[in-house]
Amino acid sequence: MQTTSFKHIAELTEILVQNNITKIVLSPGSRNAPLIIAFDSHPSIETFLIHDERSAAFFALGMADETGEGIAMVCTSGSAVLNYAPAISEAYYRQVPLLVLTADRPEDLIDQGDGQCIRQVDVFSNYIKKSYQLKEDISRVQTISALTELLSFPRGPIHMNIPLAEPLYGVSDYSTAENFEIQKPIGTEELTIDDKLFVSDIWKSTEKKLLIIGQMIPNQRLQILLDTLANDSSIAVLVENTSNVKKFTKFCHSIDRTLALITADELESFKPELLVSIGGAIISKKIKKFLRVNTPIHNWRVGEFTLNEDTYQSKTKSFSVKPEVFFEFMNSIEYVSLSNYGNKWKAKDFMSEDRHNEFIQDTPYSDLLVYDFILDTLPESSNLLMANSSVVRYCQLFNPIQSMHYYANRGVSGIDGSTSTALGMAVANPDKLHVLITGDISFFYDSNALWNSYLPSNFRIVLINNNGGGIFNIIDGPKTSKQNNLFVAPHQAKAKYICKANDVDYIGVDSLSDLESKIAEFYQESNSVKLIEINTGEIDNSAILNEYFLYLGK
Repeated sequence: MQTTSFKHIAELTEILVQNNITKIVLSPGSRNAPLIIAFDSHPSIETFLIHDERSAAFFALGMADETGEGIAMVCTSGSAVLNYAPAISEAYYRQVPLLVLTADRPEDLIDQGDGQCIRQVDVFSNYIKKSYQLKEDISRVQTISALTELLSFPRGPIHMNIPLAEPLYGVSDYSTAENFEIQKPIGTEELTIDDKLFVSDIWKSTEKKLLIIGQMIPNQRLQILLDTLANDSSIAVLVENTSNVKKFTKFCHSIDRTLALITADELESFKPELLVSIGGAIISKKIKKFLRVNTPIHNWRVGEFTLNEDTYQSKTKSFSVKPEVFFEFMNSIEYVSLSNYGNKWKAKDFMSEDRHNEFIQDTPYSDLLVYDFILDTLPESSNLLMANSSVVRYCQLFNPIQSMHYYANRGVSGIDGSTSTALGMAVANPDKLHVLITGDISFFYDSNALWNSYLPSNFRIVLINNNGGGIFNIIDGPKTSKQNNLFVAPHQAKAKYICKANDVDYIGVDSLSDLESKIAEFYQESNSVKLIEINTGEIDNSAILNEYFLYLGK
């Protein structure tokens, strides 16, 4: 096989292929030419060329999200490397496996006036699982070590910085019969005997147990275990849509909506004795505040995590095992509980749903009514991608759709890269419809996502344009500040001509009746990406949302 003349890059390519790292997101450049030549020449590798490195990195993140496999990305030297940082930090805090390959000048040229030359060694040190400076003489050992780290738990991004000297474009023959396959590490599969005794004693002796589940990928085995566990009336289970855990009759699905119905006199009875948290980020600020003030006696964190986080500021113990291992043991504990703690939480959840539906019936055209309509008309079994910041919060006010999977960039929770991430997911799974709901700031910030050759027909964008950062009219602080306009940053930009420039089908609506008449057209099969822009900028959306929460808690 003819490939790059850099033998250690050809070998790196072969090692990736033998370990199923076969999707590579490339950005054009010169210093990374040997990598581009090697990856493009290998028959088992599929390459995706995206010019903007920031968008390319989020695109790779979306592919890794959808496939659950490691995805590699390659860029040239200099500032191109820094454009990877937002997506790498998101992958780090969300434990997504990305292999980051950055080309570099030879070490003796760093800080010597060469073009496209910065200090790239350990450049991502604060938000990378492990970094390597690839050296030709030990490149095989380093590459195998890097892949072992990429495949091991907890997952996360791995950085390989690769100095390359000119000439860069030479080719030569390379072949090998060597086996480079790495045995995939497995996570901890069992609690220790001491942990089992400890857990069992506290589990039996506490009557108010609260389980809170953050962001996770769908996990059918875990879902079944949690369904069984929730039969215990002493257990309340709080989930967000991003947890991808669903069971209407047992779990509290809208945390903020439910908390709005708990009065000050009732706080003590809803305070847990034992708190167990699994999964990633929790969106609700209200539950964080509730649990930081109403601290449990026992606070356990379960899962294989990169960081030793203490979100609720009262953690007493961590269990570094997969949640399904932990809850399989929980379900084996035999005891009788007379507590109705879980039923109390669920009763509030049911009440909040009734009041939610009552309010929506009389709600005028606004962001809240648009979310109600869009979520109600989403096609079954599609993937829903939620942009930050208002979007993901609004979506938590509605019960999850049972057949749908929910995704959002909640590791760092930035607005950058939402569209690119969603596109990466859609390209990775062409057989499933992917719908992105985004706000105007998130969309315009990542408009380069549409500047690529991979705009699949299974992708739809719902753009709710309220002419600014609506989140700053919702959260405390900015909305009462004299500088409110500098936070909201109002604008008059529309998406129509961005769509035209990128061959995206565009639909614009300005009212609920307009939306109702055009939604079927939006979801009809197409050869292109479609975007529907729903304009709500003339509405006082924050006032309606405030009325909503007042109605819930009246």
